[in-house]
This record gives sequence, C-alpha cells and structure tokens, in this order.
Amino acid sequence: MQEQPQKKLNKFNWYPGHIAKAERQLKEKLKVIDIVIELRDARIPEASKHKDLTQWANNKPVITVINKADLAPPNDNYISINSKETGSLKRLIKEIEKASKPILEKYLSKGVIGRATKVMVVGYPNVGKSSLINALTKNKKKAKVADKAGVTRQQQWIDTKSKLNIKLLDTPGIIPAKFYSEEQALKLALCNCLGDNAYDHVLVAKEGMLLLEEATTRFYGIEFGKDPLAALAIKKSMIRNGTPDIDRAADLFLKDFREAKMGRISLD
Repeated sequence: MQEQPQKKLNKFNWYPGHIAKAERQLKEKLKVIDIVIELRDARIPEASKHKDLTQWANNKPVITVINKADLAPPNDNYISINSKETGSLKRLIKEIEKASKPILEKYLSKGVIGRATKVMVVGYPNVGKSSLINALTKNKKKAKVADKAGVTRQQQWIDTKSKLNIKLLDTPGIIPAKFYSEEQALKLALCNCLGDNAYDHVLVAKEGMLLLEEATTRFYGIEFGKDPLAALAIKKSMIRNGTPDIDRAADLFLKDFREAKMGRISLD
C-alpha cells in the first residue's frame, strides 16, 4: 500500500496582504461592471472556482471560462479556451455579445449611443487573465503576462476597438479568504496558481506524485517505494553529497506536470 498524502497543507501562506487589498478593490469595481468573466484553470475547474463570486456580482452576468484547455482533457461543461490561440475564443465572444445585448438596449432606451460594455476578468493567480485580455485585444500585449502567480498587482482598464466595443478590466489574482480544503490548496499549488513563497515545493511535489501515482510511475519509469521524490532523484542521477537530491527532483516533477509532459491531466 502506498504512503498516503501528509496532512500539512494548512501551513500555506493562504492570504498574503496584496491579495486582501485586491479583493477589496475588486468588490468596489464590481459596482460599475456590466459583465464578469470568471477564468478558471482547465486542469482544476472546480478547485479554481470562486465560490463567493456570484454573491459579489450581485445578479450581474457571470460567464465561466476554463483556460489552458490544451493542458487538460476536453471538457464540454464549460466554455474552453486556449488564450494563446485566438480561434478558440469564438464561443466566448458570442457569450459576451449575448450578455451585452440587454445592457446596451437599456442604455439606448435612455438615448446613450456607443457606450462600451464594461467587462471584468477575474480568477485565481496565473489562470491566464492577462493572456485572455491580450487575445481579445488581438494580442497587442497591453496586459502583463508571465507563467507565474502574482504578476498583475493593480487593476488596469484596457480599451478594445473591436466589433465588441468593450472595456476590459484586468485584475490581480484573487485568493478567497476562506481556506476551503487541503485538497484545493494542493491542486492550486500544483497548477502554479499560488505564489512560490506560499508553499513548500518539496511537500507539494511529493503530494502531487502520490496523487498522480499512475501517470508519474508510467512517465518516469520508477517504483515509488517509501519516498517518490527519492526514487525520482535516483532515476535521474540527482545526487548531492551522496544522497538523493529531493529538491531538484521536486522542481523537475512540478515543471514536467505544469508543462503537460505527462499528458493532458485533470485533477478535478
């Protein structure tokens, strides 16, 4: 029987200060927003869900989208996109147009012509909010993009001159104040939706290998034994001072999983 994941994930730095500030700002901006796009990670569509968002939106339309669809198996339950490929955005654009129609008709009835629809893009850190905005603005690179959590620290309005006539609001990644479960924390960390300083990468890698035992053993050709990271380090000749270098092995596993080298995997 394999060793079960250790229950130590409550040691995560779950709610850093800039996230608390971003949440307050988000709630304020929601008052002037017409439509909300909630972006989730296709590998963890439930773990990257904001359970309080509908309440925060106060009956305003919320469009749920899963990004990084190329990293996970197909999922017909959501609007799935790969924001690096503009062709996958067609369904989302149609949903924005559909949600915008009654809003624009309301303003037209008041004699307001040409008003842009205000759309806020929200989600956990590193789910691809800025990449989505750049794709919707025809990749003009107006929003900062990087493959790590916490790049966007301030809200920024981005105009589009497209057929949509919308204003997009990019927001910092928001982690909810409530710690829902250790399982959710593990999945968010594995998918790089938490800042590097928020968790122990060795612990997360070990838990992740146990969670994905079948895929991991097949991909690396190893038997776990008592310590999967030690087994991986030995397999890859990662030895330091005569002992398996579990730090390097942890970094390798996390990199390989996040780059989908083990295949398209869903954790939910």
